[in-house]
Amino acid sequence: MRFSIIYIILFALTLGFSTNILAQSDDLDVLEQLVEEIAEQADEEIDYAELYENLLVYYNYPINLNSANHEDLRKLMFLTRFQELSIIAYREKYGDFQSVYELQFVDGIDQRSLRYLLPFVTVEKEGPESNFKFKNSLKYGKHDIMLRTQFVLQDEAGYLPISDSVLAENPDKNRYLGSPYKLYARYRYHYKDKLFWGLTAEKDQGEEFFKGNQAYGFDYYSAHVQINDIGPIKTAVLGDYKLEFGQGLTLWSGMSFGKSPDAVNIMKRGRGIMRYGSTNENEFFRGQAAQIRIGAFDITEFVSYKKIDARVPEDTLEFEEAIASSFLNTGYHRTPSEIETKDKVDELIAGGNITWRSEYLKVGATAAYYNYSNPLQKTNFPYNYYEFAGTENFNAGIDYALGIKNITAFGEFSMSQNGGYAYLNGVLFDLIPEVKFSILHRNYEPNYQAIFAVPFSEGNKAANESGFYFGTSIFPVKKWRIDAYADLWKYPFMRFRVNAPSKGSEYVVQVQHYPTRNIDMYWRVKLETKERNYSEQEYGVQQLEEYRNFRVRYNISIRPESRFEFKTRIEYVNYKEEYSEAEHGFLLTQVINYRPSKLPLRLSTHFAIFNTDTYNARLYSWEPDVLYAFSVPAYYSQGTRVALLLKYDAFNNFSIWLRFANTFYYDKDVIGSGLSEVQGNNKSEVKFQIRYTF
Repeated sequence: MRFSIIYIILFALTLGFSTNILAQSDDLDVLEQLVEEIAEQADEEIDYAELYENLLVYYNYPINLNSANHEDLRKLMFLTRFQELSIIAYREKYGDFQSVYELQFVDGIDQRSLRYLLPFVTVEKEGPESNFKFKNSLKYGKHDIMLRTQFVLQDEAGYLPISDSVLAENPDKNRYLGSPYKLYARYRYHYKDKLFWGLTAEKDQGEEFFKGNQAYGFDYYSAHVQINDIGPIKTAVLGDYKLEFGQGLTLWSGMSFGKSPDAVNIMKRGRGIMRYGSTNENEFFRGQAAQIRIGAFDITEFVSYKKIDARVPEDTLEFEEAIASSFLNTGYHRTPSEIETKDKVDELIAGGNITWRSEYLKVGATAAYYNYSNPLQKTNFPYNYYEFAGTENFNAGIDYALGIKNITAFGEFSMSQNGGYAYLNGVLFDLIPEVKFSILHRNYEPNYQAIFAVPFSEGNKAANESGFYFGTSIFPVKKWRIDAYADLWKYPFMRFRVNAPSKGSEYVVQVQHYPTRNIDMYWRVKLETKERNYSEQEYGVQQLEEYRNFRVRYNISIRPESRFEFKTRIEYVNYKEEYSEAEHGFLLTQVINYRPSKLPLRLSTHFAIFNTDTYNARLYSWEPDVLYAFSVPAYYSQGTRVALLLKYDAFNNFSIWLRFANTFYYDKDVIGSGLSEVQGNNKSEVKFQIRYTF
């Protein structure tokens, strides 16, 4: 069955070649490359589809530098607040921009920032703003339809034939209920940056489709309608949406960049209400939200109601309100036990935000009330002592951002219903164009409880952490850049696998060099130390041991004048536990991108050789993937991995992607475990995607 689908895919590609072999390449390659460049810096897999989708609007409708305000520039997520201020200050001092390349003379706009900016800005004479007309939005907007499937070529244990008697003995451990195909469908419509609507549907591998527990087809559906800047309404959304306010300490559900080699850009710049169309099935809001502007005030209100997945132990079902032991966000419903967790708890969230803005100061206040149909009570382990329990919670916080000349200060203070509190404060110094500094202090009390919060942190949680962060970006000479940061933190209370207060630190230095317009490279060194329980101790109070993770990376990208592009990475990791021998890991990757001059093709190849002693010494590397999908897998054990991506613009506004990825292990004869187990040392995955825009 799976091989017949491959033949159909190849036939579709052949048909596309024969119908229009000289079709023009998709001009969105520039946008894809930019998002890929950001993703390549990551050491973990993040959903960058949101970043791409947001930037796509401003790629099609660039921001006019001669009329843009702070809010317009904030929509470009890679800009810092100082860069926003500098662009506007330059325009006020020297008059309208005559060319987008004039940005290179603006304080704080370095070579990389300029490269990021150019696709999304334009220079036009400021004219009268046209009124929004609904009939025009329906006539001149853009539609985008996308379909995707992916599957593993080898037989995984959960899909092998099995007798009814064996299946009945343990249906959760013997077989998945659905097919091995993952299906994804989405439709989007937008008119400039004024009107949006969309629908997303997904079925994970192993889930049923139009049968059994999924009589309505896909396991997950999401829809939204959003309008912007129409009359007094700044933003209004009906359906699924995200919220971003302050520094993420009180309320934040959108994409959030954590620590990165861009050592100074640590300030969050919340965008308020944003439509949601991703595939995380629980971490979003569903209902309505609106933001209006009255003078210098932005006033936001929202109400959300949806069902969420939860694990409800059988021994609590006899109570009037069954107790949930945990809320789940995996989104998997492949086995009877996973299906049993689906939509177990009703979640009601309501609240709002009021923000006052002036040219240099922003002050906001956010509040959110949570109510759940079933009480939450996590397992009775000591580290869960301060975790949220019950059916209600309330968060309220105040945030600020102040920019004076070359200094930006920001912060947020928040409290939860139980009296727990958390706060953070930071300062960015752009003293001279060649040197920038950042300092951030955070203190999140162990009893602070926030369900939708993503502040700057090490533990990915807005509780039980305090620390200082110091970062700097230096441009010592032309074509060189040095970024460095140090993060020192403490956990004042116990954590999972850490039965005492603990501490940690992280140091990163990255040196970038751009010898020519077509070559850029960087060297990165990272040292991270943490503490956890000493696992070998059998008796008495378990003591902590320190473990260290040391990484070195070299990365170079070469874009010759030909249609080729080459990216090479070498990385080494040394993992050392206090009472054990060091564990080592090595990774070598090579990416080759090719665009023929006379064919509407893009071919990307990724080859990796890896050798690690254990999973502790794993390494990460970005791989080419289909549009709106991003792959940053973990490499461990010994083996090779190859990923091949073909993009073909079959005819006008119609694109096809075909991706093949294979991992070969030298030291394994079984890959994975449980129902995802594959016999042998080889595992392959295929993705096929089509997109039509009109």
